[in-house]
Amino acid sequence: MKLLFKFGLSFVLAVVAIVLGVLLGDYGPWYLSWVLGTGLMILVAAVGGVLFEAQEDEQAQQPKSSGGGFGASGSR
Repeated sequence: MKLLFKFGLSFVLAVVAIVLGVLLGDYGPWYLSWVLGTGLMILVAAVGGVLFEAQEDEQAQQPKSSGGGFGASGSR
């Protein structure tokens, strides 16, 4: 049921976007690309934050080595 609701909501949003594109005429594609581009930038930033947090968590779980270097042997 949840999947059906998401599909219905996506369909309604697509219809609204198409209707706005028709009503705005020549400016419609520009506004649509602006909205999609802004959404894409927000998603990329969110994914970057999630990946950063995952890397920090992974580093925090690894045991601390006394070498202090970059590699396993501690040599730079």
